[in-house]
Amino acid sequence: MEDISEQEFKIHININGVRLPLTVKRKDEEIFRTAEKIVVKFINDYQKIYSQKSYTEILTYVAFRLAVVLNKQESSEDVAPLAERIKKLDDELKDLLAS
Repeated sequence: MEDISEQEFKIHININGVRLPLTVKRKDEEIFRTAEKIVVKFINDYQKIYSQKSYTEILTYVAFRLAVVLNKQESSEDVAPLAERIKKLDDELKDLLAS
């Protein structure tokens, strides 16, 4: 019997009147729903700040902002293994110096 969280089903995401039909795993539905809310919030925020800009320019700001957030997250995750390796090397050095 298939795990219900692995079953795929259709959802519809609505961003500024554009309805996107998506097929997602049930376990991932909340991720997609939250992403929809984030994008809509960013669009609304930028439309308030830059009311004179075209919708295409607003979407460009949103895409760039999301790319920055993603890049920051990836950078912070990449540092963890390096920090762990540095700590191991530091421990090895301490052991060698103590001998």
